Amino acid sequence: MKCSVLIYLLLMASFALAEENLEEIQVEAPLHDSKIQVQKKYYEAGGDSASLLNMTPGVSLQKGGGLSSLPVIQGMADDRINIKIDGATSTSSCPNHMNPAMSYIEPSKISTIEVMAGITPVSAGGDSLGGSILVKSKELAFAQGSSTIKQTLNLNSYYKSNNENQGASFQYAIATPTYYFGYSGFDEHANNYREGKEKRLKSTLYNQNSQTLDLGKKMDHGVLALKLTHAVVPYQGFINQRMDMVKNVSDLGNLSYKGKFLGMMVDSTFYYQKTDHKMDFIRSQREGEMPMNTSSNELGFNLKASHELSAKHLLSVGSDFNRYRLDDWWPGIDGMTMIMGPGNFQSVNNGKRDRLGLFAEVDSDWSKSFSTNLGLRTDIVSMNTGNVHGYNDTDNLPQDAAAFNARSRKKRDHNYDFTLTSKLLMTKKSDLEIGLARKTRSPNLYERYAWAGAVTDPTDPMDMESMSASMDMLMINWFGDGNGYVGNINLKPEVSHKISTSLIAHDEASQKWEMRLTPYFSDIKNFIDADLLGSSNGNNYLRFANHDAVVFGADASGKAKLSKNLTLKTIASYTRGYRKDGKAELYHLMPLNGKLSLEYNLDKFTGNMGLTLVHKKKQVNELRNEPVTPGYALVDMGVSYQFTKLLRTDLSVNNVLDHKYALPLGGVDLVNHAISSRRAVSGMGRSVNLAFNMDFF
Repeated sequence: MKCSVLIYLLLMASFALAEENLEEIQVEAPLHDSKIQVQKKYYEAGGDSASLLNMTPGVSLQKGGGLSSLPVIQGMADDRINIKIDGATSTSSCPNHMNPAMSYIEPSKISTIEVMAGITPVSAGGDSLGGSILVKSKELAFAQGSSTIKQTLNLNSYYKSNNENQGASFQYAIATPTYYFGYSGFDEHANNYREGKEKRLKSTLYNQNSQTLDLGKKMDHGVLALKLTHAVVPYQGFINQRMDMVKNVSDLGNLSYKGKFLGMMVDSTFYYQKTDHKMDFIRSQREGEMPMNTSSNELGFNLKASHELSAKHLLSVGSDFNRYRLDDWWPGIDGMTMIMGPGNFQSVNNGKRDRLGLFAEVDSDWSKSFSTNLGLRTDIVSMNTGNVHGYNDTDNLPQDAAAFNARSRKKRDHNYDFTLTSKLLMTKKSDLEIGLARKTRSPNLYERYAWAGAVTDPTDPMDMESMSASMDMLMINWFGDGNGYVGNINLKPEVSHKISTSLIAHDEASQKWEMRLTPYFSDIKNFIDADLLGSSNGNNYLRFANHDAVVFGADASGKAKLSKNLTLKTIASYTRGYRKDGKAELYHLMPLNGKLSLEYNLDKFTGNMGLTLVHKKKQVNELRNEPVTPGYALVDMGVSYQFTKLLRTDLSVNNVLDHKYALPLGGVDLVNHAISSRRAVSGMGRSVNLAFNMDFF
């Protein structure tokens, strides 16, 4: 109750202060923009790019490994969110989703992140229910002047005291007015972090490195660019999973063209990604063996062409395609002839998922005060997979594998999306935005095809095959809840009907202060949840299943320039979701929460103080044994100083009071406490952070 009252007071205080200081504010730039401009500031030190979304209304983070946070937008997470990195789709190739899309680009390479937390235009992508996150790396900067050569060199390094997190990046580019060449490298590692009051938590350490080559050519009507990336994660602990990541190697290629073609503005991207992923126990963190391997290939394109029908109407048409191939197998353990040997366990064999999308949308400015976006799209999703088998043909569910292999597994979904958004400038100080959408998402390969046995009762201790099934099912889990899952070939696509409204108040120029309230409601048919198969030793064993559901809530935000040098930002969010049959709350919904940030700028100096408030999470999913987490408050602060054009230094302290708290979306700690205790993962304690940024040219 105290946290909810404080969150309310934070918002009201920011709005009141905004009204009281109108005359003192200096006009600089519009306050509201869905694009987050990424700068090298102290609070961004680290390699988890999803953490850059911390002050975005409607967005929370589902923590896993140190590099692999999953953004949650208005209750929707993971594959339900459309995430693109420079126009490319990157599918998580892991039964525990340890390698999500945003883990393949570190903060130092990002220019902007556009978050669409409400209704997503059809041109931004399909096959998703939640919002969209569009990540853009830095634009190629060509030289100006016919005989000019432009060079840039940037070095960045940082250190976090809590987990001895050390990282460094190097970026160099040379360009003429026509050609561009750039290289960047990044490396970081971290030890296990300490929760509040100094206790270290095992399986929270990690290491990553990447190298990127950028090539570009500026032509008469556009820019052609090629980006090649080699990304390696030698290890990454996962405190809420049954095993850790022991290696992830990915090679990515991205070819893009932006410019004019046949009188139209064209934005096109062709991409390819190959990933080899391995899981097991990091020996210094856990005892035993549990090797699991994944290999995938993904390629596709995005093509959008825009043409002005008139001065008021812009037509955009296009197509996108994604081809994804996945193999998921678990090597047998040497010397074992039963349960986990002697052969390999094949959970997904040559899984195939192809999606072809077509869309058309019209942006219309009907008058100076009223505009709309109307869009239609269709996606055809084709899926299939090969035969599966256990480690052996005696005690590894051979009959269940035979039944799976005998079934027809080929699926094709015909999906349709519709969006209509409108914006009305009601007065000089108030706006109204309304959005309606039908969104559709087909199941991913693991939801439909992950095989680990699907017997009626996988927990019968007298049945050796059932015991094997329960162990195998525990290996499939990207929710961090410690339970076991198995796929369902009969799953239907999810279909969401959503309405979202934003009420916006601001000063006449939309540059001094702003208040925004966004309530939303989604009715979801065939939401992919789970049905209980059995329970044992505190673990539930579940099969993915369709159930109708409802998600609703509201996001609020405010921003005000209190003086020439002082800016206040506040956000707050509430989300609720449940199945219509009344049998379960939806899983991993953030409780009522709010944040306040106060920033002071004076010449080369910047100071920042932040407050995070989270209410007790008491609406939990009992089907998945989701833990109740207490409310908490965290204080962060920091300073930054630009010494010269060459050097900038950032110093900050996170969790100043070293408060011990549980992460509402962190899942269950499966390493540092008895699994049966269902203890929620603890957040990081106090950390003193130092960062240096140097621009030589």
